[in-house]
Amino acid sequence: MRVIVSRAASVFCPDGVNTFVFELASWLVRAGHEVIVVSGGCEARGIQEIPFLFDVEVVPKVVCLRYSSFRSRVEEVAAWLAEGNVLLNRLDPDIFIMNGAVPVYAPCPRIAVCHGLRTGGSYPISQKIYDFLAYRFVDHLVAVSPQLKKEIQAELGISNVTVIPIGLYVERYPHPSREKRDNIILHIGTRNVKNLPTTLKAFKLTSEEVPDAELYITDRANQAIYNLIQKMRLQDRVRLLEVIPKSTLRQLYSRSLAVSAPSIYESFSYATLEAFAAGTPVIGSNAIPRQLLINRYNGYR
Repeated sequence: MRVIVSRAASVFCPDGVNTFVFELASWLVRAGHEVIVVSGGCEARGIQEIPFLFDVEVVPKVVCLRYSSFRSRVEEVAAWLAEGNVLLNRLDPDIFIMNGAVPVYAPCPRIAVCHGLRTGGSYPISQKIYDFLAYRFVDHLVAVSPQLKKEIQAELGISNVTVIPIGLYVERYPHPSREKRDNIILHIGTRNVKNLPTTLKAFKLTSEEVPDAELYITDRANQAIYNLIQKMRLQDRVRLLEVIPKSTLRQLYSRSLAVSAPSIYESFSYATLEAFAAGTPVIGSNAIPRQLLINRYNGYR
């Protein structure tokens, strides 16, 4: 069976959604299906860096709708409207799995996996209208958590939603004891919704009590982040890791004492799931679904 797994935006950013895309695609290939990953845009790092970024056992075929990056959400939607149907007709899939709804018609079953509505923390009316129209006309709508299902029902009025939580291969995550770990606090992501300033403020207090503690931050840092670290005089205690291989990130989860996740919005939190796979507690906000982060059991709110 020919399966298309798509994301409206780029699949080359190593975030939780794209990790899911390539883990799913890899599993489907191993199950004997022909899988094509369709990316809305293509970033400079390109297809050749997929093994580096996601550390998947099988790398599927990847096709880009546009071999450039989108400058805005409007440009992304316009590209799919203009070129999406042509591409799907050419690829002729038996099933179409989209991560985030895209405005295309496919003459096959269409499954939309919703990973969240408020990708930037807010939910503009234009985005709400688009989601309402796009998600209403798929054959099956999947939410990655019960909390997100309730949100979809409340915000979009769509009742027929199936919950399928994200999974991962826990055996790929080392699970060392406390004595074999370093005094590292790990923060994943620098987008505004990840609320890095709160982690920095908490770490400032921690560093006064634990002189050898370090804060590791993944993802690209802008000048505002550098300035904040300098202002708080934490430049000798904070390590900015930029983009690192998935295999290295797994090791880092296992070396850390805790993961800081004070996110403004999370529909599921892949980083929290990865931390638990490595036996690492999470200090998180109430945005993380309660089914995932249980206070004083696998972390703290």
